[in-house]
Amino acid sequence: MFKSFTVKKLFSWGFIFFIFTLMGIIIASNLDFSAASKAQNTASPLGKSAMFYENGSPFVAVAENVSPSVVNISAKRQEERDNQDRYFPFDDDFFRRFFGYPSPKTPRKFESKSLGSGYIFRKDGYILTCNHVISRGGDGKVAEKITVKLADGSEYKAEVVGRDRETDVAVLKITPKKDLPAVEFGDSDELRVGEWSVAIGNPFPQYGLDRTVTVGVISAKGRKGLYFGEGDTPAFQNYIQTDASINPGNSGGPLVNIKGEVIGINAAITSPSGGNIGIGFAIPINTVKQILPDLMGKGKVARGYLGISPADIDNDLAESLNLTSTEGVLVQRVEGNTPADKAGLKEGDVILKFNGNKVTGADQFRFMVAEASPGSKVNLEVLRDGKSLTLQTQLKERPITVSQVPEGESEEEESWLGVSVATATKDLAEYYGVKFRIGVIVTNLESGTPADEKGIQMGDIIMKVDGKKVSNTEEYKKIINPLKKREKAISFVVSRGEPGNTVFLAIKPE
Repeated sequence: MFKSFTVKKLFSWGFIFFIFTLMGIIIASNLDFSAASKAQNTASPLGKSAMFYENGSPFVAVAENVSPSVVNISAKRQEERDNQDRYFPFDDDFFRRFFGYPSPKTPRKFESKSLGSGYIFRKDGYILTCNHVISRGGDGKVAEKITVKLADGSEYKAEVVGRDRETDVAVLKITPKKDLPAVEFGDSDELRVGEWSVAIGNPFPQYGLDRTVTVGVISAKGRKGLYFGEGDTPAFQNYIQTDASINPGNSGGPLVNIKGEVIGINAAITSPSGGNIGIGFAIPINTVKQILPDLMGKGKVARGYLGISPADIDNDLAESLNLTSTEGVLVQRVEGNTPADKAGLKEGDVILKFNGNKVTGADQFRFMVAEASPGSKVNLEVLRDGKSLTLQTQLKERPITVSQVPEGESEEEESWLGVSVATATKDLAEYYGVKFRIGVIVTNLESGTPADEKGIQMGDIIMKVDGKKVSNTEEYKKIINPLKKREKAISFVVSRGEPGNTVFLAIKPE
């Protein structure tokens, strides 16, 4: 009996062992622990830049590949601090005579410095950054001294190759001793909301937090209509929104996808405190690609200009205008002596197509016009009083906008008799607080020059020079060129102030 029990027990245990062994073989047959299999499971299908390291993070390779291309940018400039609002009973002569220096109410020069980020996009030393990093300040002018610090600690003096205030993009150039690590561009049009995003830059540079890496996702695309403060708000906006942490000092640094490709330039944040709250914005790299040839070749971006104020059409507006849809843009205003004016566009017209392309909204229309080359001929399909019209015109180059008009900088760098001017527009007139008139507006006036001594003022609109009507800067230049060698006085007719008072002046060149 004992023997029989032992045999049965051994047989049972043996059967159980056989079953478990068989199961183990079946499971193992589906696993391949070879080196090739291990590499396949380790490597991400997104490529080597997204390879998972031993810690399981796909971001390590991204940081290691891109960080060496990120740079620190220091931009220094001289500014004047105005103390005129402070009361001092004595003038400058008193202080110079008795103390040897000007009075405390005299504006004093001081050095301001802005710090930001950038990244190398060509190995021979070309760098992308934000325009506001190198031109921060009330007048928007470029800093006198720009220094770039590389990842290895070396420093170089940088020159500005080109900049565009309307998209907030700038290109710098340094002369390195050897080839530098450069980033690869991605395709920002292919981005999808929810994708990983990596921001690399130098937040709070006063603390030395170089090449900080933060991770988030693409929160939204096509953000526009944002306001970042007077003088700092680009006219053309198509921002990528991300919650990857962006803080002061990150401006100009790269926004990168999971493959290590640059998809944008970190540019701004929205925050009540001035620090990161998870709402940051980057300029799409495809926007940069479009303007890069102009920036590299001309130093600026030439954009088409039509001369209207377009507006979106909502359901109520469509109903009131007896329109069958909300497509197109409504012409709210037509500026005088512009391509739109010459084409015969009128207020109340609805533009349905631009060069055969459907118009869907005001922002899209602005981009369409801006992307067209100045001087190009365009066709406009217009709806007027229920009838379709086709109008033709030739675009001009887009002039400076009101958001770009700093004191001392104008659309034309032409200076004569101490005066710089720009074509007068309603926006410019509003900016200077004067009544709009056709002519050129004084955007800069040099102290002590003939124009200054004879009473020309900032914001004056020059309507006539030497008895000849002036409509824009082109006509102004044609009129003044023959007058530059004249010795006798030259007549000016200007409109001044909000009432638009007409003032007659005679200025004699020195």
